[in-house]
Amino acid sequence: MSKYLSLNANNIPSTGKVSFARGNPILTLTIGRQDAVLDLSSIRLNAKLDIWRDAAGTLHPTATANQAGRVRASHKLGAFGVIDQLVFRHAETKQVIEHIRHYGRFMSSYLPVMAGMQDVAGHLSQNALLMPNYKSFRDSVIRNTGSSEMSIPLPSGLTLGGQKMPLSKIPLEIEIHLTPDSQFFYSSDATLTDIQNCFYELSDISITCEVEEGDESPDSGAFTFNSITSYFNTLESTNSIINYNLGLSKVLAAFVNFVPSSFVNNLAQDGFLTYMPSKLISSADPKVGGGLANLDTISFLRNGERFPENFQISSVYDASTNTTPVVDSQVIKGFLSSIIPEKDHHRSSAGPENSNRNYLVSANETVGYRFIPDTGAVYGVGQLYDMLDSEGVNFQNAQFSIQMTNGLDDGNPVSAYLFIKSKMVVAWSSTAGVQIIM
Repeated sequence: MSKYLSLNANNIPSTGKVSFARGNPILTLTIGRQDAVLDLSSIRLNAKLDIWRDAAGTLHPTATANQAGRVRASHKLGAFGVIDQLVFRHAETKQVIEHIRHYGRFMSSYLPVMAGMQDVAGHLSQNALLMPNYKSFRDSVIRNTGSSEMSIPLPSGLTLGGQKMPLSKIPLEIEIHLTPDSQFFYSSDATLTDIQNCFYELSDISITCEVEEGDESPDSGAFTFNSITSYFNTLESTNSIINYNLGLSKVLAAFVNFVPSSFVNNLAQDGFLTYMPSKLISSADPKVGGGLANLDTISFLRNGERFPENFQISSVYDASTNTTPVVDSQVIKGFLSSIIPEKDHHRSSAGPENSNRNYLVSANETVGYRFIPDTGAVYGVGQLYDMLDSEGVNFQNAQFSIQMTNGLDDGNPVSAYLFIKSKMVVAWSSTAGVQIIM
């Protein structure tokens, strides 16, 4: 028989409120050992979200002059924007099962690919505070003079696989690292006046989940899940290479999203948007510059050889005209498929309006990235290695590389966030305990 559990966070201060700004950057929530089986997909993080514009936490942003009318946060992430790192571990031994760093960057690509505009305007708006555009998010969440309620799943390799965890063998601890306020918020016009003291705050925090009473799991057993592993790199030249020794034997897919390094943890700019690599914005005027530094060619390599495609992926950008606003169909197709294989892809927010190159990465009022419709810019590069989601490709002793030629010729560093999906095994036994097998 199934039942629902509602569990409070372990480390909540006496005020009942947590925030990065007030020194509570980590939440821990525990689903303890019991004679039951946990439906991992049912886990929800529940809380009330408040936005404050003053350090005292007494004033909400409003539309009134000099009252933080320029305060914004990512409408494509909504409540997911508060999570910087997501960790699942054994509640007793503290053995890590899955750890996703840069979680907001991961969700910035995952959500537009997995959710259509109807989802954003419907259940995701109600549960996760996602909005179709910045105006609706500003008016309903940022300028809300009360609390905005959230109840969000925790998408990860572990929770998306449809697996069930025997709590009698593996009690679960969930650790959530909160996003810094400097990454969560950004200015509508790159000006910091009225925004530098803004912070968000969570209260009434709990997790809910569904369990099946009675655990008939054997003393020794295992289950497989698709783990998400994150990496960080920086691109600074026209011939950029990303190299990693992954040490993973069953790699299913890889994708990368980009953001100018100067945008990260910078209240002046949105550090969660996923756009093409770009050139420097004018230091004298943030509304000037920010042209896209196109990706000319992309190659995925294994031990220095192109794999699985033995050819370069070339963009459709025409350097002679510098005006091509079209979508790089092959690049975007590879990116979408790396997040979810085509056979499982039913709807998406990505389209010609938000996957093209017809914008600037600046504060320009008319062609700046802040005004891209349909949840904002959706761009990245990716490679699907196994469309059947079965065995993947062995990179345990092979080097993983991505080689890109691009237009980054002005010394502007671009941050590249790489996410690898691979198969992992959680095994348990009465003698060896719990093991995570890569």
